[in-house]
Amino acid sequence: MAAANYQDDDFSDPGYGGSLSDTTTIESAALNYPFEYGRRYHAYMAEKRYGLPNDIAQQDRLLRHHDLIKTRLGGRLILAPIQEHPQRILDLGTGIGLWAIEMADKYPSAEVTGLDLSPPELGESFHNEFDPVNVRYIVDDFEKDWVDANIDLVFGRFLAGSVEDWPRLIQQSYNNLKPGGWVEFQDWDTMIYSTALPAEDFERSELWTFHRDTVALQESRGRNMRPGPELEKWIRQSGFENIRAEKFSLPLGPWVQDDKLEVSCI
Repeated sequence: MAAANYQDDDFSDPGYGGSLSDTTTIESAALNYPFEYGRRYHAYMAEKRYGLPNDIAQQDRLLRHHDLIKTRLGGRLILAPIQEHPQRILDLGTGIGLWAIEMADKYPSAEVTGLDLSPPELGESFHNEFDPVNVRYIVDDFEKDWVDANIDLVFGRFLAGSVEDWPRLIQQSYNNLKPGGWVEFQDWDTMIYSTALPAEDFERSELWTFHRDTVALQESRGRNMRPGPELEKWIRQSGFENIRAEKFSLPLGPWVQDDKLEVSCI
């Protein structure tokens, strides 16, 4: 994962109005979800086709991933040292919206916007009046051109396989930050590694073969499944300052003996 800071002494605030693009409401077409092989998928921007479902099973997976990453980071939602009273926070690919909710609770001064192709759900219901008053959601494609500006924090997590043009997305994030604002991406290298077996032995395993073939399929469709190792380079190329990249291991399976790692196993 990587965090970076944007500084520009000559910045001129263009003001703020509207949404990130031109979509501000949930239209019925966005809820007309297609089903395939018993799984439910996004309806909005279906031609772009994000490959994973948006049904209850997927929501449960995202909930587990949220808890996993938060635990691995020692209970922190972000690593970037944002100001104490941010005004505007943007969550790209908000999923079930839990990160946005927790950030809204932690930073009541901020308007936290969650952006995704489907409205966020937890279980069988959309978010409701019990959500923090300073969180909102937009159904839209975060790779469209944004009309917002003056954002304190642009955040993205678990975006592997969902972004067509990573350098453009990061550049757009840079262009829409206020001076002193931050961007933070927490993402994977979705290939797996063994710290115990020789590579030639591990790469004969069915588990490794599954990951290799999944990565190759998605990359043939123009989706980078291994953005993690590239984030620092893309962020640096976009003009950010104060860049920090950190790597965290996530064990696959219950074999690990380290208590701290055991609670953050995939």
